Amino acid sequence: MAQVVSRVFDPVWEIPLAIVLAVAVAIQEGLRWRFLGLLLFVDAIVPLIFFLIMLYNRQISNWDIRNRKQRIPLYLFTLICHLGGIWMAHELGKNELVQVLAVFYGVAIVFFLITLKWKISLHTGVNAVLITAINMFFEWKYIWLYAILCLVAWARVEQKHHTWAQAMMGAIVGGGMVAIGLAWVVVK
Repeated sequence: MAQVVSRVFDPVWEIPLAIVLAVAVAIQEGLRWRFLGLLLFVDAIVPLIFFLIMLYNRQISNWDIRNRKQRIPLYLFTLICHLGGIWMAHELGKNELVQVLAVFYGVAIVFFLITLKWKISLHTGVNAVLITAINMFFEWKYIWLYAILCLVAWARVEQKHHTWAQAMMGAIVGGGMVAIGLAWVVVK
């Protein structure tokens, strides 16, 4: 059960979903669907290909990247790709999207910096980001989704990928930063 939960609620699938959510909200600015494809390619597909190449070449030991130090090149590459996505949105004048993506980028930077010193759960962090963003964009109509976050935390601890402290910190940092960041962007 824990393995299924970890795979279904995996950041590999959810990061693109968070980007789609940000773009869907920004469509109000007249965003074209072609841009969505390009953004997903730069922000999700390219990092996924990099991840799979690292996995194939055994630069990372397994899908979950249990070794914290093996995460660093992937996270750094992904940060560069996300910055490219923000730049594309900026160049197209999609200011609201730039702000939302910048909030996500800030969370990614913090997770990267924490990873340099400590192993934090990206699974709970990304789920908290996505669940909090959904609730903020849709006026807290989906608060029940936080039950999924508890299930993901349990799965990561049950599989011995993380401690409860690492799982909880991922959720708190991810959800808290998105709540503060999106509140600031929306209020502005």
